[in-house]
Formats: sequence, C-alpha cells, structure tokens
Amino acid sequence: MMNNDNTITDQTQLYGYIAENAHSSRFSVTLNKLYKANGINAMIIPMNVRADDVTFTLSQMRSSKLNGAVIASEYQEEAFGLVDTLSDAAKEGGYCDVLFIQEGRLIGDLITPAALEKYADREDFIDEIALRSICHYFYDLTTGERQ
Repeated sequence: MMNNDNTITDQTQLYGYIAENAHSSRFSVTLNKLYKANGINAMIIPMNVRADDVTFTLSQMRSSKLNGAVIASEYQEEAFGLVDTLSDAAKEGGYCDVLFIQEGRLIGDLITPAALEKYADREDFIDEIALRSICHYFYDLTTGERQ
C-alpha cells in the first residue's frame, strides 16, 4: 500500500508519463490519487521529453528502474516502432500508448480504445464531444474511421 507521505520504496511500481509537456498535465496527479485511494503501491512520474529525445529515452528504459510508461499521443506512433514486442491491439491499431518493461524488454500495448469503449458503454456516459476532444481514439471508436 502507498504510504500517506507518498514515499517510494523498493516495492513501489514506478511508471513514467512520457509527453512533451508532461509536468503541465494533470494526468499523473490524477492517476497517483487513484493509486493512493485504491491502496496500490505505484506511482507515475511525469517525464518531459522533447521530440528529438524520444528514441533515446524509450530505448534506455530497458535498463531503468521503471516498470513501464504511459506514452502521450504525440509519441505513440514512434513508440510503436521502438518496442521489442507488441500486443495484438497495438499491432491492429498501429500505435501503442503504454509500455511495460519485463526482463529488459519493452512490450507495447494499446489500452485507451478499450477503456474508452468500456466507458462509452456505461449508462451514465454523458458527453462524447468531451472525449472526442481528448484524443483521436474516441473518434475512431465512434465513427469507425481513422483520422
């Protein structure tokens, strides 16, 4: 369980959030609150990465202390080409939005479309326009077209 003082221990699962402006996004703050509220000993760390540093950053993750990373939309297609293994969803989509590191190998997966589909199927779903503005995945999901 995550400590109340947000201490990272050798048991804490560490994930990066890789984006050009990761520190200005509320994504990692929101996810860390969810981890803590659910008693999950994990933390996501925002990592500002410039476009010209993505290849180096992702390739060096194989030997890092991270367990994986969430990849922002601006780097998802590039990440797709840098991983060692891809899930079927990532292969089908042509990009990956999350990386897992296992035994020094980068495993790319695509989880956002399935999560959005699950959310959109809920009865309390209110505003598809808000989701469309968040990312192109929802547009793909609702129209069957790729932008």
